[in-house]
Amino acid sequence: MIRGLSFNKGVFFMGRRYISCASEEKGRTRSWIKPISFPVMIGVSWKVVTSMPIWFHLAGVLILLLTVFPQAIFMLNGNVVLAGGLPLGTLILFAAGTHFYFPGELKKYHGAEHKVFSFRGRVSLSERQNIAGAEITNRHCSTNAIVLYFTAFFLLTPFLLGLGFTGRGAVDAASALALVIMPAAAYWLNRTSVTVIHRFFLRISYFLQRYVTTSEPEERHLRTAIRSYRRLAFKEFPHKVKGNRKTIYRRKGRAHMVTADVSIIPVGKGTTSESEQIAEIEAVLNEYEGRLTYKVNAMSTVIDAELPVLFEVIERVHELPFKSGVERVATHIRIDDRRDKAQSMTDKEKSVNEKISR
Repeated sequence: MIRGLSFNKGVFFMGRRYISCASEEKGRTRSWIKPISFPVMIGVSWKVVTSMPIWFHLAGVLILLLTVFPQAIFMLNGNVVLAGGLPLGTLILFAAGTHFYFPGELKKYHGAEHKVFSFRGRVSLSERQNIAGAEITNRHCSTNAIVLYFTAFFLLTPFLLGLGFTGRGAVDAASALALVIMPAAAYWLNRTSVTVIHRFFLRISYFLQRYVTTSEPEERHLRTAIRSYRRLAFKEFPHKVKGNRKTIYRRKGRAHMVTADVSIIPVGKGTTSESEQIAEIEAVLNEYEGRLTYKVNAMSTVIDAELPVLFEVIERVHELPFKSGVERVATHIRIDDRRDKAQSMTDKEKSVNEKISR
C-alpha cells in the first residue's frame, strides 16, 4: 500500500519500508529516500508543520491557549472579563479541520500527488503531460477519513447531550470517540465493496477534493510529485516506473541507444567554480535511473540513453543555470548514433583499451 502526503513545499510517498520526499527549496527541487523509522517520521512531521504559513501557526497557538487555560482573560469596554476556556476537544477539531483550509501551494502539490496516483501508465517525467490529464480525485485520499470523522462527531454530539452530558463534556467526548472510530470507518469506505452508502460519502469526499483540498498543479508541482514517487518506486515497485520495454522507442526491433557528450557553460556567472552546477546536473540524471547511464568527466558528461530520453534530459540540464539567475548559457552536444550495432560508452572504452594494449 502506497500512501501520499503533500505539504506546502512538496510531496512525500510512503511504502512498506521506505519514505521518499521531493520538495522545492530556494528555487531548487531536492529529493531523498530513507527507511521508515520513528526519528524519520518525527522529521517528516516537523517538515510538514514548519512549511505552513505564519497564520496557520498563530491560529494553532491561539486555539491551544484558549483550550489549555480554563479561563481566558480579555478586555470588553475597558473592563476585564473572564470567559470559560474552549473544550479540550477543540484541539482535535482544529487539527482535523486544517484539512479544509490548505494554502494555495499545498493544494497544487496535493493535486499533483493525486494525479500521480490516478495515472495508470509508467510514471515518469516524459509522461507528465498525460499525468497532468489524470483524475484529480482519489478514493483513498485522507479527505475520506476527515469526512467520516466530522460525520461521527456531529452524530455523537447530540446523542451525548441527550444522555445528560454538558455541552463541553459532549464536545470533548464526541471529538475523542470520533477519532477512535475514524480508522475503522476509513477502512470500510476505502477497502470494502461500493454500496449506496459508500457512494454518498465518496461524492462528498470527491467534491471536497476537487474544489477545496486540491487545485490543478503547475508543471513544477507535477515534476516534484513524479520525482518523489520515482524515488520510492525504484526501491519498492520498480515495475511502476521502468515500464514495458516493448512500448519504448525502438530501432530495428530493439531499444536504440545513443551516446552523447554534453557540456554546459554558463556565461557571465559570478564564480569560476562548476562543482555546484555539476551536482545539480547529477541530481537530474539520477531521476532517470534505469533509463540512462552516465559518466561525469573533467570537461563534460557522457550519457547513454534512447533519443527521446536524451533530448528530454538535455533540455532539463540546459535550463538549470537559468534557474540560478544566469542570463546566457552555451550548451555543447555531440551525439554518436550508431545504427549497425548496439554499442554503449563502456563498449567503446573497452574497444579502445583493447587496441591500446596490443
